Amino acid sequence: MPNATPNKIPEPRIPPGELPLKFSFKHLDLESAKFHVSKCSKDYLYKLFAILRKFSTWRVEEFTDENNDEHRHWIHFPDTSEQLGFQNIPNVDSDQFGYESGYQFGVYPEVAWNRYRAHGILIDDTFFLVWLDPDHLLFPNAPAAIE
Repeated sequence: MPNATPNKIPEPRIPPGELPLKFSFKHLDLESAKFHVSKCSKDYLYKLFAILRKFSTWRVEEFTDENNDEHRHWIHFPDTSEQLGFQNIPNVDSDQFGYESGYQFGVYPEVAWNRYRAHGILIDDTFFLVWLDPDHLLFPNAPAAIE
């Protein structure tokens, strides 16, 4: 068998839900007037990094469990102040990521009344932060502890 190719053992594939969660700022919207980083207080940014550190020790499956008090859930954009979803992500098809793929989490969930939020897109094992929302402007009429 001169040109026989030996059988390769396939590389193991870990289901996406079992992978450790990663975070990316690749699609952070720095141009949005509503969700501009300049509106983020020092306290918000400190709490954001603390919660990112916490979530980075979790598996994707744990993060997407919506039975929680941390306001982690998919975003139904028609119920928000941005009904078309993420429209300003460069080099990304907005039909793919704009309307249906939004996800959010509370930045300071230990305090029930706190409205700090972060919004983004969860793709496989990576959460791409898109909007920083210290004033809860995506859901302006929702009570902080209910939405």
